[in-house]
Amino acid sequence: MIQQISILPARPLRPYIEEYHWIGNPTVLEDWIEEDNLPMPVSGLCFQFGGGQPIMISHGEVEKEKLPPGYVLPPSTKRFTVHFRGGVQMLAVIFRPAAFFEFFGWPLYEFSDQTVPLSDTEGRVEFRSLQEHLQEKKAPAQQALVLDTYFLQKIKNKKESNPAILHALAEINKNRGIARPRHLLAKSGVGSRQLRRLFNDHLGMPPRDFLRIYRFFSAYWAILSGRFENLTQLALDNGYYDQAHFIHEFQEFTGMSPHQFIKKQFLILDKVAWKNEDN
Repeated sequence: MIQQISILPARPLRPYIEEYHWIGNPTVLEDWIEEDNLPMPVSGLCFQFGGGQPIMISHGEVEKEKLPPGYVLPPSTKRFTVHFRGGVQMLAVIFRPAAFFEFFGWPLYEFSDQTVPLSDTEGRVEFRSLQEHLQEKKAPAQQALVLDTYFLQKIKNKKESNPAILHALAEINKNRGIARPRHLLAKSGVGSRQLRRLFNDHLGMPPRDFLRIYRFFSAYWAILSGRFENLTQLALDNGYYDQAHFIHEFQEFTGMSPHQFIKKQFLILDKVAWKNEDN
């Protein structure tokens, strides 16, 4: 069984880091498991441990790519598939929007929709040391403490986000993604070209893509939690023109209709064990 553990970072880090997410399957399976992943407007760092089978990733019909031991978890604008057989553990640092740029100062669009090894970044030396310290710890909670130590030191020199991007994100959060680029322009106080550059740098994608994905996830989580009466009302509540518009985008992001998706969720619930650890 696949085990997933969600661990909160130290309190001073929580405005910037949403969680440390640990995934493990100690048993090497006979067959490969394929896990479809949705587009995600988040970023972070990812580390692999264990001597099991390599974890692979693919985008559509593109040939599978072996994931490196450590890599930048990139914002993604399209779905992708992870292939694994077990015997490995993965630890991901999930940043809140814009926080990756604040900590490292690297434009996120340079990482979007691709796998960039940590060894290919400007922080390769400190990341190598961080991975070695993580490797020494066996329990996820102990690894989380290593990450806390690293980021509590890192936070002392973090960059400050441009106020325009913070105003835009606040507007998006307030309206659950139901916003238009022109509304963000009015709230941000900058021109369209500068706002696009800020989104690309801080979030890894232009405003239109970020809004589409954010809006989709608002509806997606409503479906998972059962907080909707019917698809038509769900579509309207989340800023879609009509049910057909919602179904079209849902299929684009998930590869299936909402009804097919709901049916699939019931089939996979017994395969994953969840655990939350609050510090």
